[in-house]
Amino acid sequence: MYVGFLIVGPIYDHYGERATMITASVLTFLGYGGMYIAYAKAWGGLGFLMVLYCLAGVASTAGYLAALAANMANFPATTSGTVSGILLAFFGLSATLFSQIKTHLFSGEGEVPDPTSSLKGTKATQQFLLFLTVITTAIYLIAAVFMVKIKKPAVKSLDSGSSSVITVNETNEKTTGTNPAQALSRSTTYTPSMVNGREGWNHSTTTLDKESGIERTGTRHLPGDTILSETAPASTEPVITSTAPGKTWVNPYLTSIDMKPRAILCESTFWFFVIAQVSQQGFSYINNVDSIVHAILDPNDPSTVTRSVSLTGLHVSLISIGNCLGRLASGVISDWVINHYRISRSVFFFGSEILILIPLAIMGFTTGMVSMPALVVSSCLIGATYGATGALFASMTRDFFGNKYYGTACGLVMVLNGFNPIIANQVYGIFYDRAAKKMPAAEAGADSDNHMTCLGHDCYNSSFRIATLLQVVCVVFAGLLFWAHMRKGRKLMQATMA
Repeated sequence: MYVGFLIVGPIYDHYGERATMITASVLTFLGYGGMYIAYAKAWGGLGFLMVLYCLAGVASTAGYLAALAANMANFPATTSGTVSGILLAFFGLSATLFSQIKTHLFSGEGEVPDPTSSLKGTKATQQFLLFLTVITTAIYLIAAVFMVKIKKPAVKSLDSGSSSVITVNETNEKTTGTNPAQALSRSTTYTPSMVNGREGWNHSTTTLDKESGIERTGTRHLPGDTILSETAPASTEPVITSTAPGKTWVNPYLTSIDMKPRAILCESTFWFFVIAQVSQQGFSYINNVDSIVHAILDPNDPSTVTRSVSLTGLHVSLISIGNCLGRLASGVISDWVINHYRISRSVFFFGSEILILIPLAIMGFTTGMVSMPALVVSSCLIGATYGATGALFASMTRDFFGNKYYGTACGLVMVLNGFNPIIANQVYGIFYDRAAKKMPAAEAGADSDNHMTCLGHDCYNSSFRIATLLQVVCVVFAGLLFWAHMRKGRKLMQATMA
């Protein structure tokens, strides 16, 4: 899924949201449809299944990016957190929806195998894979038909390779006096320049046609916003907020200066962002919640197998619901804070990474077996924090790098994140297997084919101790990201107000 960003990102940037959605529909049909055939016919091997999973993963990334990027472009920067939060809340809620559908409609409980059938495996799983194939393909096709990026007035190019001189003319028609002739006109010229391989903005000239002793309630804009249009009114996409009448603030954290991919790679914020994403250790919990649930249950209880399935569904739902709420809350609140207090929304990313330490510490350092209430708390926290970082990623990418190459920027930031599940699962798997080997041999008549054979806290606590230490790396770089963006914002504000 994460490597898929490198494929679908440029497709979106060059061909648009509809082509990306069509790509998603074709790949999801091949991926899930192939899984249905492979499972029902017992056809193909491990390599074939890996290809099918990759196709379905890239399809999911394409649908995710097309919906996200198109809507981020359709709405102003001041609401990007809310937009991404709402969209990704439903993306996070999908796990709850599909896990409940699987549990209640395709559980296969009480199913009797038909020895005369040419189809292999359980009928419930066959039907669920067919359901996934049809429903996801249809939704992507419908989205391809109806999704549209709103056309805006022509905007002067502000990408990082531009060498043009851009003049922003703004007129403030509101004053605290009663004489309309006292309106204030401001003309500011910006020229791009390269500093240490990165683009800066030289605030070369500023002229005020009238004295500025009047309280201003209008808007002032910075380069990179869609306000730099020859035809758009001056009120388009404001980047200025106010918390008191007559008080105006330039907001340097909503200046989406479009940056080319090569320029993005030269930014310190990019590398801090990438490392913070790669180190995120919530995957260790999310991907292994089923084996954790099984490990803490009483093996002598005859209802353990049934309970493990039910409790796994419960915790997947808790993670998913927490994911949904975390994305909504982080998006809305970060918009409010960045608009009213001129604080980079990356502060919430930093806070979320700190909170992830709590469930990791619970799983790694609890004496004895973790209790079910503690596991519930862990699932809720992992879901909420993972959801918050996911929504903030979308809006922060726009804040840092702009809209023009948004798809490619998402791919550059997220591609290394694909290694995290591999590393996290390998670490978890090594300690799980070691603990499983120390388990006593299965009793006569017991089901020795059960793949989850490890019981007890040794199955998971060592891997979560390592995950906790790795998460500290994430916290450090998330803090550096916040510091770097705040520092750049202050410099930009000082340059434009000089």
